[in-house]
Amino acid sequence: MNEHGELIIFGAGGHAAVVADAAVATGFVLVGVVDAMRPIADGRPPFGGVPWLGSPEDPNPSLKELLARGARIHAAIGDAGIRRRWLSDHIDHAARVVHPTAVVSPSATIGEGVFIGPRAVVNARAVIGAGTIINTAAILEHDARTGEYCHLAPGAIVLGNAGIGDRVLVGSNATILPAITVGHHSTVGAGSVVTGHLSDGARAFGNPARNR
Repeated sequence: MNEHGELIIFGAGGHAAVVADAAVATGFVLVGVVDAMRPIADGRPPFGGVPWLGSPEDPNPSLKELLARGARIHAAIGDAGIRRRWLSDHIDHAARVVHPTAVVSPSATIGEGVFIGPRAVVNARAVIGAGTIINTAAILEHDARTGEYCHLAPGAIVLGNAGIGDRVLVGSNATILPAITVGHHSTVGAGSVVTGHLSDGARAFGNPARNR
């Protein structure tokens, strides 16, 4: 499951820092960061001094050189729309990043550009769509499915045979009960429990979760 080699991080915020740590822990070598602005943390470049390679709209020529020699990219940004655009533009170079403490079933199907964070669990026959974030200690149970560019926030749980559509956010410690479906572009609030199917664009909060 774990991939290796040179890696370029697209994004320089908090989520990118988590991805960078996980990538190094799995054996990637960070060779650059691409972001709209030159990222500086405490007066220094982020991620241990990894070079800034310009913005997505105005990349440094060295970005093309790194990709030509086989470097991979990971779109490490929370905004699903931006993540989708960056990953789609570089799908041939996209890398999965899976933290070494994550538990991932060998029968799971993992899309391109997916991030699986520390202590996350992806169980048997689960399916994760491209560009999805399975964050710290989130759980995708057996036969559960996510669409593309979703985000399971820390501690979120999608139980067996449940399915969520594209670009769905499941908030921290929220639970999708077994065999429930959540439509595309929906948001499930932190701590909510989804007991019934949700249509596209739903914004559901509470226990049981209700569309608001």
